[in-house]
Amino acid sequence: MPYHGLPERWPATLTIERHDMKNIVILGAGTGGAIVANMLNHKLDQKEWTITVIDKAAEHHYQPGCLFIPFKLYGYETREDIARDITSTLPKAAKFIKSEVMSIDHVNKKVETNRGLIEYDWLVCALGCHCALDEVEGLAETMGKNGVHTFYYLDAALAMQPDLEAMQSGKLVIDIADMPIKCPVAPIEFAFLADYYFDMKGVRDKIDITLVTPYSGAFTKPNANRVLTKIAWEKHINIVPNFSLERVDAKNRTLHSYEGSTVEYDLLSIIPPNLGPQAIENSGLGDGTGYALTDPKTLKHRKANCMYFIGDNTNVSTSKAGSVAHFEAETVVENLLREIEGKKARPTFDGHANCYIESGYHKALLLDFNYDVEPLEGKFPMAMFGPFELLKESHMNHMGKIMFDWIYWNMLLPGLLPMVPLLPSQMNFIGKDMSTHPKIQQSQKVKVGGIMTRNVITVPEGTALNAAATLMAQHNISSLPVVDQNNKLTGVLTEADFLSSLNIRDDSAIKNMFNMILHRKRPARHGGTTVDSLMTTPPITIREDDVLQVAIRLMDKNRIKRLIVTDDDNHVIGILSRPDLIGLFTGKGSKANAA
Repeated sequence: MPYHGLPERWPATLTIERHDMKNIVILGAGTGGAIVANMLNHKLDQKEWTITVIDKAAEHHYQPGCLFIPFKLYGYETREDIARDITSTLPKAAKFIKSEVMSIDHVNKKVETNRGLIEYDWLVCALGCHCALDEVEGLAETMGKNGVHTFYYLDAALAMQPDLEAMQSGKLVIDIADMPIKCPVAPIEFAFLADYYFDMKGVRDKIDITLVTPYSGAFTKPNANRVLTKIAWEKHINIVPNFSLERVDAKNRTLHSYEGSTVEYDLLSIIPPNLGPQAIENSGLGDGTGYALTDPKTLKHRKANCMYFIGDNTNVSTSKAGSVAHFEAETVVENLLREIEGKKARPTFDGHANCYIESGYHKALLLDFNYDVEPLEGKFPMAMFGPFELLKESHMNHMGKIMFDWIYWNMLLPGLLPMVPLLPSQMNFIGKDMSTHPKIQQSQKVKVGGIMTRNVITVPEGTALNAAATLMAQHNISSLPVVDQNNKLTGVLTEADFLSSLNIRDDSAIKNMFNMILHRKRPARHGGTTVDSLMTTPPITIREDDVLQVAIRLMDKNRIKRLIVTDDDNHVIGILSRPDLIGLFTGKGSKANAA
């Protein structure tokens, strides 16, 4: 019979073997593990499948609440405000085993726990990551004492409350020891809330707030970093960048970096190094820091079969955050079900992350980004209507963050959010202001002359068509500028011109006219053996001092692949092609220079 929780009568050691029913084992009952368990419970035939969840913890914590606990803000003051029995978030039909995972034998499909072996048919690993205090000299022995605290797990966040409440003056330092960490925006959020908290207490002018970070700024993504750094500056929050923490000198209340610099503090809120589970390393499945070698698109393990990873224990290059686990869950569940049916896993996860950033005074920002696109300004989730603002402070964003507590327990963990069409697992551009994209902004500054190709192949008027066609084929180009005897541009011969000449039809003149006007088709051209008879005149040109945005509009409006660059005397000096522009957006444009 299915059971929920581990009965007291069970022995101290156990071995669960596969019999008639197939077993999906989920390691970890945190955000990712709970969502996957509930989604699979909705979709699998419970007469054929057993879902077994293993976790050493007794409680499930709403981790966003740890940010507020030290300040006792917005109703987050005690353990009970963010902690629930871990089995309450899992489906009733699931088997829960309270045990510590020691290793995974992916060859024989067995999980070793401190209570015995559990066999599986498919495995989903959602073991999260942990704060590794021992990674920083002097940190472990002083944590919770001598003004050294962290808010990255519940017990430590609660322990910070007395020191934070007693602080009336001095230096508050928030330090990011190393990367990666869970929720990369949380440190700057803590700084913003500290500004608000001490202002409410009437002592803000007596307290110096400093964010110390290995980043080059307040955040990793340049667009978000620009906005968050500006807000920090307005709040008189100092940022010490490029600081690689070596040790904590608790006696002298000083941080030391590997570069030789120091930062003094009176109260330290540190974000310790985060490492993946030792069980992953013990199993030969990790990258050396405990994070699993995970395919960034399918979320399968790169080497082991029948195994998926989700949440903080992956090594994919996106944020370690609850929203990411939510979006990953849709890919994991879909692919797991596909493979059960004998189909291939699909590469559908795009690194989508969506997170609120509290900025104090009942305001917050909202970020939405993925592997390839950094946070942009705009509205979310609906264009024009929002109601949330992207990369801007608003009271509605703050309300969204506060309301997320209810959504987390009642919709996200039960696996119901995939049914909400306004929150797709893949990022989209709906509501986003594309003019705030750094590459778009760059295209409004970079000039055509900075990325155009200067070695241009031209042909003179009167050139035979077969000679022109041979040139185009030899050099793999789609068009040839045609010049007169003074080397001035008179036209352009394109692939489309050749195709039009080869398309022999008996269409009427009226039909040709409608094709030109309504469908923007070229008129059929027949006759003539030189480029003069087929070339397009006048050619569409651009100047080297024009910015790329002008070129983009011209190419899009006229549906052309290349633009001829001319000087004041109408001499051809360059060609700008679509690959040149794409190179700018992929970061491979080597000649791009701002004006």
